[in-house]
Amino acid sequence: MSLRPYLILTPPGGPAPDHRSTLVIKDGFSWAGFFLSWIWLFWQKLWLAGVIVLALQIVSGVLMQMPALMPVGVALGLALSLLVGLESRNYLSDALVRRGWTLEAVIFAQDRETAEEIYFSGLPTAPSSPLPDSSNWAGRAVDSRGGSPGLNLGLFDYGGR
Repeated sequence: MSLRPYLILTPPGGPAPDHRSTLVIKDGFSWAGFFLSWIWLFWQKLWLAGVIVLALQIVSGVLMQMPALMPVGVALGLALSLLVGLESRNYLSDALVRRGWTLEAVIFAQDRETAEEIYFSGLPTAPSSPLPDSSNWAGRAVDSRGGSPGLNLGLFDYGGR
């Protein structure tokens, strides 16, 4: 199995502590970008590129209606679809970087899960707080009548009753 590049992007202001906002984008050909060019671009909020591709696809459709220019219209439509299919994920990552996202890493892996595992295993872990001694867990209650301390087994201390 071949290795594919995956782009790791973190949001503006840094990633959330649980890294839920960190994006892992496979860099490569997008079939959705190929077949649904301008729709895919609008879906990813790439408005300018979507409008340009939509306008050029309308021109392509008009050219295909003219018998003399039909090959030009087909070639233009196919070239646009191919361009968006090849470059759609690059458009997306560049747009996110312009919006303030940070490209943290490019990882080559067999699949997305492996890329996530490689990236997240290299991150420093938060220092964990040590657990208290077991002797501190047992709540010792002092008898309200001045008696010796006894074990408080309930949620509430009823004054030694």
